[in-house]
Amino acid sequence: MSDPEEVLQLRACRAEVEGIKKELDDARAQQAELEARINGLLAKQREARKKRREAVLAADAAGVPRLRISKEVGMQRSNVYKLLEGDSTEEA
Repeated sequence: MSDPEEVLQLRACRAEVEGIKKELDDARAQQAELEARINGLLAKQREARKKRREAVLAADAAGVPRLRISKEVGMQRSNVYKLLEGDSTEEA
């Protein structure tokens, strides 16, 4: 004797829901890994920008022309000027 059609339909619905739940759990695990990677990269970026800022300030103090500084670090001149002006206001 086989199971009634309704029971088979219930089993199929359960399997579908469980399959989706497993895919969702896998996607959430991947998302958590990506978020951890992003947070690590953002921390590295903050450190790299801090080093770049220090290098720009040192180059400016050494008399390197600001145009050359901007070309060497790959920043627009206006951003280099803002960085340098921001430093002078912090020290004042």
